[in-house]
Amino acid sequence: MAIGVWWLSAQFGLAQEATAVATDGPGWITRKDERLRDRFRQLLLAVPTRDLASGWQLASDMGRPAVKVLWELLAKENSDVEHRLVLLAAAMMAGTTHEDERLFGWLDQQKPMLEERTMAAMLVALGPSRVRPMPNFWPRFLGGAKTPEQLLAIAVCLASVRVPGSQEGAPVWVSDDPGLAAAMAYAGLAVPTSVTSKFWNLRAPERHADLFWRGALLGAAREPAVARQADALLERATELMRLPGESLAAGRSAATWLRAVAGDLRADEPRLDIGLLRVATGDLAAAQTLQVWLSPEALPRDLEPQRLAVAWALSRRPEVVIEQRAVWSADARIRRHVAVALAWRLAGAASPTAIEVSMPDLAEWNFVRAASGSSVDRGASCDDAKLAAALPLLADGRCDRVTLRSLCEETLWRWGSHPRLAPFELERLFLRDVLLAGSNAGGNKYQTHLPPDQRYCPSGLDRGDRFFSVAVALFEFLVRPRAPLPSEHRLQG
Repeated sequence: MAIGVWWLSAQFGLAQEATAVATDGPGWITRKDERLRDRFRQLLLAVPTRDLASGWQLASDMGRPAVKVLWELLAKENSDVEHRLVLLAAAMMAGTTHEDERLFGWLDQQKPMLEERTMAAMLVALGPSRVRPMPNFWPRFLGGAKTPEQLLAIAVCLASVRVPGSQEGAPVWVSDDPGLAAAMAYAGLAVPTSVTSKFWNLRAPERHADLFWRGALLGAAREPAVARQADALLERATELMRLPGESLAAGRSAATWLRAVAGDLRADEPRLDIGLLRVATGDLAAAQTLQVWLSPEALPRDLEPQRLAVAWALSRRPEVVIEQRAVWSADARIRRHVAVALAWRLAGAASPTAIEVSMPDLAEWNFVRAASGSSVDRGASCDDAKLAAALPLLADGRCDRVTLRSLCEETLWRWGSHPRLAPFELERLFLRDVLLAGSNAGGNKYQTHLPPDQRYCPSGLDRGDRFFSVAVALFEFLVRPRAPLPSEHRLQG
């Protein structure tokens, strides 16, 4: 309650109203808080001045206290489906996994239209993994349709990846549509042999076959133990990596990721380019295998050198990273990233040696010292607000090593240098290309090198439907890494 009251006071000067909040329980925002409701209306519904990103950010920042207000606003929107889509996104982002029961109740009404069901599934697909199954997952999201539109079927397949046990009771669709087949393969659903044979012709590929390749490869990569046994798929991945052409870049990346998690990459193979090396080193074991390709100095023409710098730091023993600090600390683009990565590594060590070396010009070095059990400079400060708040706690010994390690990893994620950012991006781009890229709204941003009729677009809605305008804006809002770090992308080791 205290956090909610403080936030409201800071944002809207509603301290007095906030203390009298809610009939639903402590911390809930209700219809009494009309100024907040008006703010949501202004940001989400006031066309053409609305600011969807700010409205969705407000919902995300407020969290569960805003859920009731947002669902009430949604319930009152009877005529404008675009407004309902915008509000549904805000309500689900505010509630996250804690409000799935409210989502279920809404889906069970049978009232939601194709656009709304697709949006709900897309939000689950882009959201955090659920820890518990969703009862009656498929009929609830599909609305009881035995042959749903391709757009909805694809979105629900993508959403099922985030829900444990969702393969049980999954429908069997026999379709050679490349987008649907790709989504089914990605979700680990059974794809007819006739369909897989058709799309796995690498020599003379079918149109949009690359979508199926990416779905199958990324889906298999989610289970490393299974991936290591997938000999036929690994052979196809190896062959795909050899195929040239910019149009196959995403497919090569997916193939690289599967081979990385399966332990199938070797340093004596042809050197990977910078983009594929980022993908491969998203797996820490692969980064160690390929460590001869990594350096404490930024590679030429690398526009995001912090990513491979972190991969280098995590592929070496901490003693080596410390010994070479004069090299990596000379580059302002990578030094704080390497320091935080090193701190993460040391915070997880059983009994690290206390580091007494000082680096006065690098405030983040204090986290390395703290992780090793050494003292922290009480006068240190960081540009990053969350790290700055942690420094006095570390100096006073009020931050344990488990918390410190989690803070360091979350920081790498927020800064865009976390190794697992690579598979996160591949999965996001796959969703984009099977759902949005072929629409008019998507075509203005994605795959602009292709004529509209050469982009894949699932059937179900016209390419110019307003659903795609909202969905593309939502994708742009969620495509960037943000806290909390997805559980499936946490580092191991």
